[in-house]
Amino acid sequence: MIVVGAGSAGFNAAISAKMAGAKVVLFEKAAYTGGNSMLAAGGINAVGTPQQKKKGIEDKVEWYYEDAMKGGRYQNDPKLVQILAEESADAVKWLESLGANLDDLKRSGGARVERTHRPSGGASVGPHIVDTLRKAAKERDVDVRLNSRIEKIVLNDDKSVAGVVVHGRHSGYNMVAADSVVLATGGYGMNKEMIAYYRPTMKDMTSSNNVTATGDGVLLAKEIGASMTDIDWVQAHPTIGKDSRILISETVRGVGAIMVNTDGERFIDELTTRDRASDAILKQKDQYAWLVFDEQLVAKKKMVRGYDHLGMLSKGNTIEELAKITGMSKLPKTAGDYNKYQAAGKDDAFGRDDMPLNLTKPPFYAVKVAPGIHHTMGGVAVDTDANVLNLQSWKMSGLFAAGEVTGGLHGFNRLGGNAIADTVVFGRIAGENAAKHALEKK
Repeated sequence: MIVVGAGSAGFNAAISAKMAGAKVVLFEKAAYTGGNSMLAAGGINAVGTPQQKKKGIEDKVEWYYEDAMKGGRYQNDPKLVQILAEESADAVKWLESLGANLDDLKRSGGARVERTHRPSGGASVGPHIVDTLRKAAKERDVDVRLNSRIEKIVLNDDKSVAGVVVHGRHSGYNMVAADSVVLATGGYGMNKEMIAYYRPTMKDMTSSNNVTATGDGVLLAKEIGASMTDIDWVQAHPTIGKDSRILISETVRGVGAIMVNTDGERFIDELTTRDRASDAILKQKDQYAWLVFDEQLVAKKKMVRGYDHLGMLSKGNTIEELAKITGMSKLPKTAGDYNKYQAAGKDDAFGRDDMPLNLTKPPFYAVKVAPGIHHTMGGVAVDTDANVLNLQSWKMSGLFAAGEVTGGLHGFNRLGGNAIADTVVFGRIAGENAAKHALEKK
């Protein structure tokens, strides 16, 4: 069997299939593995984990399900969301069995409790998970081939999968036969033509995506008659570094940063869903915002030092100095009010109910942010076994898909922490079912 795309979904599919006894080849068009997963900065959502139990956090599968459905404006496929919720704890356990550290917990926008698992010490989750998966694939002798772009999925006369046409950068075109194919190619957030076609209002937005996210899997599947779900729904992430493609992780707000406009005034609950936060920023007079935090957050969230290294942070020894540097005249009052709310445990301004840090420890920092293309919610239609469906909603024999290339799971808006969960839960399901299909054909 063949897996197309070596991000988290592809690696999880390939490793699962190999462990199930299939002969697996994992093709990646780029000269490196990781895809968009390498850029994931938040964590993986899961319910009922030892990490939650250790911290005394009460959580339920039903709450995870309800939060995801509400976040997606109830346009999600309920059956897919139920599987994501039910299998999420096992996804964390699986990654840990491969060597990952996911001991830290925080709360993402749209979640009612802390359920976003990430590496201890504040490291970015994406590089850590991808590195874990790379090592696990190598240990299990998964055949990973880089610089290998899949140009076409080939079907038999009965429309079942026959294999793929691959273009190797150094080996040219070849037909590779396979009994099963898993599409794990990610979304189309870096394909300007597809963005302009499906979501024209976002055609001029910057994108936080890896350059590899060009919609290849969607195009390959459409060419052979696959159905699409929610293909025109694209998520804008509210906090991409202004005039850059650098994502300022949602966990920066989750750990304690506040978000203010160019006058220094808060204008929304920082832990609202991404779509609402993005809309709120675009309604501000300058259509961008600032995230403001202090040294306490830097100590908890080490990735912030990377933003400083890139020259993205404004810094002041006092809130008043930071306000003067950034032109946010009302920031001192805003910070003072927020500290009172945080001390009282009640946000009288916007109802933020999780305020883990105040703004008291110098130096103080601010980073400019604006919405940008982040996640394509729509894509290839799949069933609960990760089978790709055709235009009649029938299974396409031998063709499976997982991760951002698929549609239906997130509805109209994805919650932070659900993308990695998606790639692990459904990557494993796709790999196991593709392996089963391939082995049965033998």
